Amino acid sequence: MNEKQVIRWLGMICLLAGIARMGMTPSSLIWGTDSAPELTFGFIASILMTIGTLSTYMVQSRQTGVIGFITVLAIILGNIATTCMLWSSFEPIKPAVNPDSLPFLIMRTFTLIGFTGGTLVFAILTYRANVFPRWITVLLVVMLVSMVLPVEDNKYFAFFWGLAYVSMGYVIWKGNYTQYATSHKSRLP
Repeated sequence: MNEKQVIRWLGMICLLAGIARMGMTPSSLIWGTDSAPELTFGFIASILMTIGTLSTYMVQSRQTGVIGFITVLAIILGNIATTCMLWSSFEPIKPAVNPDSLPFLIMRTFTLIGFTGGTLVFAILTYRANVFPRWITVLLVVMLVSMVLPVEDNKYFAFFWGLAYVSMGYVIWKGNYTQYATSHKSRLP
């Protein structure tokens, strides 16, 4: 497999991760917050996002450079921490494990900082790189804004988060980059 095929398949993983993340919103609305179906969708999405996020950097690595790599790494670490938190939300193996404990709250804080900060910088770099269509950047910003919607349990955030990933994954899978990126193909992988 060559690099272009690897990027394309990672884009498909990104797309599937977004679909799984979007599945959290209807699960939450139907079965309630922190229900088994919602947590299952979130767990699967977090694992897939950890893998698929790398493709969002690979297609614009020349344009975003080291800062782009650091932001994607922060997003990936945030997804890994989210995976761990979701895993601990399932039936705990040790009854002494408390999801409201200090280590859990510290991990949640680092996840929020890494994910939010990484995504904000990533959105700015994506806009400047001009590889993805502009509407991808808009979806990333909408995702961040949806974090502060005054909705109980923030049920719609997962939908917008997933939508951004579905869109990026689709663009990567199809190779539908911007006009600028297509005219400078030598700069794309």
